[in-house]
Amino acid sequence: MSSSTVRVTNYPAIKNAPLIGLAEGNGAFNNYHLAGAVVIVPYILKSILPIVSRGGFKTYLFLLVLSGVPTTVAYWTLISLYGSRRNEKVVLPGKDIEEYITIKDTDLKMRYRGREKIPMQVFHDAYFEGKIDFNGACHPFLPSLDHPLFD
Repeated sequence: MSSSTVRVTNYPAIKNAPLIGLAEGNGAFNNYHLAGAVVIVPYILKSILPIVSRGGFKTYLFLLVLSGVPTTVAYWTLISLYGSRRNEKVVLPGKDIEEYITIKDTDLKMRYRGREKIPMQVFHDAYFEGKIDFNGACHPFLPSLDHPLFD
């Protein structure tokens, strides 16, 4: 364990912090970059598009209002997808999918393996069709196929 990791305790009186919220890419968000993108994108649009290229400051303001929200949403989406974590102090349980579930269907096994994410609807349908099974202690919380609810 290096000095950059958070110590995990084994004492019943001291609970470890939850890992929820530590894996987002919000550490890469920068309000100055967002403001720069919102200001620069209308200028680029004004210089590229021939229909508004001869306009003045009012045209720029119109494009700023028109493209401000889409630029902000695009910035948030890209940073959320490709942004780095705020810190690397907590070691996350990023294991392969085979550690958590057993995929019995060969087509699903070839498509979803390693760190490939499985969509929730595909997982739901495959679980209730008996193509996927959990490894570990999830069974007490989930109904099985022979549960009276599914008769």
